[in-house]
Amino acid sequence: MTERTHDQWLDEEAGPVVPAYALTRGRVLPSNKAIDLVAIVTATGGPTPVSLGPEQWMILSLCARATPLADIAAAIDLPLGVVRVLVGDLHEQGLVQVRPPANVSQLPSASILTEVISGLRAL
Repeated sequence: MTERTHDQWLDEEAGPVVPAYALTRGRVLPSNKAIDLVAIVTATGGPTPVSLGPEQWMILSLCARATPLADIAAAIDLPLGVVRVLVGDLHEQGLVQVRPPANVSQLPSASILTEVISGLRAL
């Protein structure tokens, strides 16, 4: 490795810097395509294999409580796409549950929206 290449991947304070795509072994899609950026991730609390990387350990510790995927990415300072793949791997191993966020309310029907528009026009 040349000195210049070596300097490119070394951070004085943090040590060697690993490109994000290396964490996912070049994969860009999670194994479970239902993992959305607003998905809620919760650790299952099951036995954890020792072979997990430090990023996956951080994800598991953050998900002791239900946590949105976007919040996980922000907390561990990784791109959303990378976190989606890592969470997909954890989900495949049964270490986390992934669910869509709860629907707070249903969208109004088209007839109600038409009535509202009509009422606004009448003003």
